[in-house]
Amino acid sequence: MTIPLLQQTPNRSHEEQTETDYIKASLVESERVQPGFPPNFGEVVKGVYRSSFPAAYNLRPLKHLGLKTIITLVDEPYTPSHTSFFAEHGIKSIRIPVQANKDPAIKTSPKTINDILEILLNKANHPILIHCNKGKHRTGCVVACFRKLQGWNLDDVTQEYHKYAWPKARPLDLQYIEQFDNTALGDLALASGVKSWRPTGKYTDLEPESHDQSSPGSLTNGSC
Repeated sequence: MTIPLLQQTPNRSHEEQTETDYIKASLVESERVQPGFPPNFGEVVKGVYRSSFPAAYNLRPLKHLGLKTIITLVDEPYTPSHTSFFAEHGIKSIRIPVQANKDPAIKTSPKTINDILEILLNKANHPILIHCNKGKHRTGCVVACFRKLQGWNLDDVTQEYHKYAWPKARPLDLQYIEQFDNTALGDLALASGVKSWRPTGKYTDLEPESHDQSSPGSLTNGSC
């Protein structure tokens, strides 16, 4: 179910102090990590981007994408600086929680994934950023399902998944991706022309490096 993000403010003074501490921590972190796009940032196709959870110091670079929409796949709330940024730049924030594929008994329904894909297929929502916590597993599964709508073969889909998930690819993610039925959105995908969508190539230097997935420990159910 699509849930618009709301920021509750029951204690303004406490919230402001928390926000100040968050910004200070972000500034300290930015001294160690060059400020820019969030980790695991990548361009899926023109106007569709992926990343980890944006920190406060990532917001200024994101401004240059001209985002209209941001989809978050996790329950973690945004800070007031995030919500202020969204309001200032007219960005629609949508929360659609996706389950982590760690337990075979707990899966995200195909309808939930299709709800996300419908948003991605509508160019009126572009430019759009989709993210989870690390930009690896939940985001990786959604992008993989999107690639299946584009007609990618499974080997290419899983190779891209591994690229962003390394070094903690999850077997249950790969199983979910393989079993995902992309025909439910076949008509919408055809009408959108998604198979012809391509990246601009402007952000390839920000993408994770490819790694040898045959190395020990490349598959895990560990937390992320």
